[in-house]
Amino acid sequence: MSNDIANTYKKLQQIAEGHLGDMADRCETDHEVQMARADLYKIGKYAIELHDMLRNVSEEQGLEGWVQAKITKAADYIGSVKHHLEYEMSGMNSDNQEAMPADALDALESAEPVQETRKLKTKYSDWSKR
Repeated sequence: MSNDIANTYKKLQQIAEGHLGDMADRCETDHEVQMARADLYKIGKYAIELHDMLRNVSEEQGLEGWVQAKITKAADYIGSVKHHLEYEMSGMNSDNQEAMPADALDALESAEPVQETRKLKTKYSDWSKR
């Protein structure tokens, strides 16, 4: 019990000393990955269910325009995040290039796929600022 009181007192001191912003930042970032994973699980589950539902819909019956538009937008958003994270985790972004040997960097710089990847990164970073 006294440990709880000590922790509470410490937190109150931090607030009084102006560390509230730091504490808020920590709280805000604590569960982002887990929340994203939960959302992705839900998206995957719903996507499978919708895919099964659409098996019974013929092309003649079709879909309402807004339904197709929402599916297209969701696919675009998920694809954008996937490609952004692939790029960030691939080791080809500028933060990770310093760890590569200079000759490997030179070879990568002239490679056409790298140029395309950089164009995509610019496109997706512009999109993420919206």
